[in-house]
Amino acid sequence: MSNKTVWFATVILSSALGSLGGFYVSQQALKEPLAKLGLTTPVFILDRAAWVRSLPADASQETVNRAVDDWREKAGQLAKAGYLVIDSGLVVAAPEDVYVRPE
Repeated sequence: MSNKTVWFATVILSSALGSLGGFYVSQQALKEPLAKLGLTTPVFILDRAAWVRSLPADASQETVNRAVDDWREKAGQLAKAGYLVIDSGLVVAAPEDVYVRPE
């Protein structure tokens, strides 16, 4: 075999072994966090009051009704995706990243 063939085979073999080793190590490192994630129900908080407050002050009743319907639709979409959805009026404390803001 020529030196180029040996060098190429060495590079391919070491790359493959390195990739397999990295995959194995990452799987072992993520095993416990992924198991915990599977046991928890993700929660989102919808702020109905903020949703309505985001409307202009002179909004018609029809616009307010449409905003409330949009809020309900968003809650339904999240629920269908597997999330627990609660109204912010019932929340005592929560991190900011679980709140769903009006668009």
